[in-house]
Amino acid sequence: MNLLSKKKRELIYAIFSSIYFNFHYLPFRQAILLPILLYKPCYLRLKGRVIINADNISFGMIRLGFNMVSLYPSTGIVWENHGGNCIFYGHCYIGNASAISIGKTGIVSFGKDFTATAAFKLASYYNIEFKDNVLVGWENTFIDTDFHQLKSIVGENLKSYASIRIGCNNWFAFKSIILKGTETPDHCIVGANSLLNKKYEIPKYSLLGGNPAKLLKTGIIRKQGDDIIKYSIIR
Repeated sequence: MNLLSKKKRELIYAIFSSIYFNFHYLPFRQAILLPILLYKPCYLRLKGRVIINADNISFGMIRLGFNMVSLYPSTGIVWENHGGNCIFYGHCYIGNASAISIGKTGIVSFGKDFTATAAFKLASYYNIEFKDNVLVGWENTFIDTDFHQLKSIVGENLKSYASIRIGCNNWFAFKSIILKGTETPDHCIVGANSLLNKKYEIPKYSLLGGNPAKLLKTGIIRKQGDDIIKYSIIR
């Protein structure tokens, strides 16, 4: 008897572990298609709403927790929703060792063709919006709240939350932190180990980087499918 490939085994496992999630959150006509597959899910809270707002809904169009990067443990995905909304506008792939936490007032929206490869962390208690064709590398964290209310010395509450809005065709390299108030333009690249915390009024096709992030270069682009590095061979 031929053994099933690893990917087929993962898919079968995900189907059984995803049935409850789909029928819990989606209308029957969508849930029966099993459009959302979760591999090794850890369900902490299953409140709030999940909405798929796409023209064509198909089996496995949203895949969460699958092993995409071998350098990280295949621990699946943590899902925690205390009552907020999560909206998918098309295909979405979030890799292994990831976690999504949505508060009672949180709204998260993933545009078409969103990909986060591994160790993606998101916490939303207000609003995080990803537009179409966003690619997020390893260990990126998106948080739209401070979690704790700060005050001035005279007792005035400081603004402790704000929206995060990520433009179309953005690419985030590994290990960046994206905080409340961040807004990026379309066609933007964020370098590794960067800290973003404001609206970046910069041209399209720009490179941001640093802590805090600043404009490093303009006229730069990553074209998926045409981004293979050709390495020289050392002999």
